[in-house]
Amino acid sequence: MQDWRRGNRGFTLTELLVAAAVGSIVVAMSGWAMVAILQNNRRVEEQAITRMNLSRALDFISDDIRSAIRISTTAPADWTIPSGGYRLVMFIEKPADNLEEQDNGTLASTTRVAYYTRPKTSNVVWRGPMILYRQKIGDSTPNALIDGIANTSPNCTNNLAGATDSGTDKGGFRVFVQHNRNVKLCIAGLVKSTGTIYQAETLAAVRSGSATPTP
Repeated sequence: MQDWRRGNRGFTLTELLVAAAVGSIVVAMSGWAMVAILQNNRRVEEQAITRMNLSRALDFISDDIRSAIRISTTAPADWTIPSGGYRLVMFIEKPADNLEEQDNGTLASTTRVAYYTRPKTSNVVWRGPMILYRQKIGDSTPNALIDGIANTSPNCTNNLAGATDSGTDKGGFRVFVQHNRNVKLCIAGLVKSTGTIYQAETLAAVRSGSATPTP
């Protein structure tokens, strides 16, 4: 009987404590690995979203340019740039028959469009450090087109001979305009979780037959 009881004894307190400690370490390591995987997935997802947003923004702006008759890096004297840190990057003039949906859902002639950059402020929900805005004639205030724009100018090369540069003091959106019709668009977005800046660029040109190139 004595040998039977000795062979079927339970775990000692020391063994239970060691097993619990080992189990806690395994669980903790698994938790850390899971957290690292989730954080990496979020970074990858943010990078993909940033690239996609930059591409979509360039496509939208390119369409704006194609329907124009004149592109410039300055606004005409009768155009008022809003106060509050808006920096004009590009001004687009369109034909009188260009129709665009207004805030109230109706179609109206849209002959002028301005693009601005502006640093994020505490009273807006958009991501910083800068935001790209679009304002068409009739808008009381500019509308955000894309957020998460870098506060440094894109590092892109001007390959349009004689083009006018919008400047490097406008943050992550820069344009080069040649003869008021050919435009190189450069945009830079910030992935906040990694501090990585992604750049995208494209060429667009006025297609309207009424455009008048400037020599």
